[in-house]
Amino acid sequence: MSTNVKQKLPNVQIKGPEISKKRAEKIARNINAMNTDYQRLDDRRSWRFWKNLESVLRKKISSLSINDIEVIKPLLNPVEAEFFNLN
Repeated sequence: MSTNVKQKLPNVQIKGPEISKKRAEKIARNINAMNTDYQRLDDRRSWRFWKNLESVLRKKISSLSINDIEVIKPLLNPVEAEFFNLN
């Protein structure tokens, strides 16, 4: 018996082309520049800047494949890698 039900595959890409070195370095540079203690800032504009950057980076990280993340990991500082759960 055949059905027309399509299975949903997970959104995580396991194989495929890896991220370019230039793009990986750019993402890693932005992650490493993150002020992980921004929650303690008194300046509202600075706090908003870091909060926005965190949101953008988390969205970008969630769209990367496992292979892409593995390319970026060695480029990260330990504190920032832990902040984004990439350790």
